[in-house]
Amino acid sequence: MADDVENNGSGEAALKRKVNFNTVAAVLFIMLSGVLFLLIPTQIDKPLIVITGSQANMPAELFPQIVATAFLILGVWFFMKSFSLQQSNDLLALDQEAITNVTVTLVMMAIYVPLMVNLGFVVGSAIMMMAMSTYFGNRNFWLSGAVSIVLPMAMFFMFRRLLLVELPPFPIDIFPLTNWSLI
Repeated sequence: MADDVENNGSGEAALKRKVNFNTVAAVLFIMLSGVLFLLIPTQIDKPLIVITGSQANMPAELFPQIVATAFLILGVWFFMKSFSLQQSNDLLALDQEAITNVTVTLVMMAIYVPLMVNLGFVVGSAIMMMAMSTYFGNRNFWLSGAVSIVLPMAMFFMFRRLLLVELPPFPIDIFPLTNWSLI
């Protein structure tokens, strides 16, 4: 009986050694598929127009259910495969500079959201790009300023004119859109 307890204890230790980041990620994929399956009926609207007499009528829930099923299948496969993977947790080995860089980036992104909403996409993006490039070591402020202004403006016009996506405007953003158009 003492041997059984000893073997059971070593079995738990062996299982703990085999559980790694991939196992946790696989369990999260499986849980995500379950959440998707539960949310699909409440989040998918029924089509306004139904063509009768056609054999091609597919329910609106079909493709989201296919995605949820793929998450489930891949999650189960990943879960089974994760026990055979030998991987160390490299997050514990990160140095202080890496942790600081990630933290500063997350804080800048959190500040970017209210900037973009209140100042507009172009101005908020320009401020965020200038701040991030300066933080990460860029000292050519003229080039950084030019890129920080030209790139968000080009993206703004591409999204607004070509893709017809609404972005938060600023009065300087609205003026060119109402008085001239990109061809």
